[in-house]
Amino acid sequence: MTKNELAKGSYLTDLQKLDGNTLRDFVDPQHKASPQELQALLAIVKNRNLNPFTKEVYFIKYGSAPAQIVVSKEAIMKRAEENPNFDGFEAGIVVETKDGAIERLTGTIAPQSAKLRGGWCKVYRKDRSHAIEADADFDYYNTGKNLWAKMPALMIRKVAIVSAFREAFSESVGGLYTADEMQQNSAQETQAEVRERKLKEARAQQEELNAQAEAKKLKEAEAIEFVEEPV
Repeated sequence: MTKNELAKGSYLTDLQKLDGNTLRDFVDPQHKASPQELQALLAIVKNRNLNPFTKEVYFIKYGSAPAQIVVSKEAIMKRAEENPNFDGFEAGIVVETKDGAIERLTGTIAPQSAKLRGGWCKVYRKDRSHAIEADADFDYYNTGKNLWAKMPALMIRKVAIVSAFREAFSESVGGLYTADEMQQNSAQETQAEVRERKLKEARAQQEELNAQAEAKKLKEAEAIEFVEEPV
């Protein structure tokens, strides 16, 4: 390996050596983002030591919409846990019982009759006398797609954990958000989803037209039968 090749790949172990062109080629190969958006990502990568090559930070760009910079839950927790004052956490879900009572449960398992209302998390610091708490409203974050449809309790608990960790360790992870918090899934439709939605709309419209035609035929038949009926 030549000296130039070694220098070129040194950013893999030292993010401070990462340059803008290399970052763009990795996160924005089609060059859709503006220089300002790439500069913002590069600043976050270097200032927070977040590695885009190991999926600690993501750069999301759809068409002409503003780019979004989001981080993984694991990256946020890792940086918070590296703080010497970290002293553990508790997390779970919030449910509404069939009697209308609101209960906090540890973990993600709830009675089948209970309605999922949100997630909660408590983070403990050695230098604080009280735990830092955060809640997450399920109806606000739920997209009804992908993992939100398959594992809603797990997803809303994760949002609550990230929110509590960010508040408890703002010096380490303040201002960083995950894709689940940004509701990225609900912001954009894929081409397949657009086609499926339009197909469903076309089918529904055709079914309505067919129903109207059948109703019209029925009325005409009833009118003819009435006229032909002997007095």
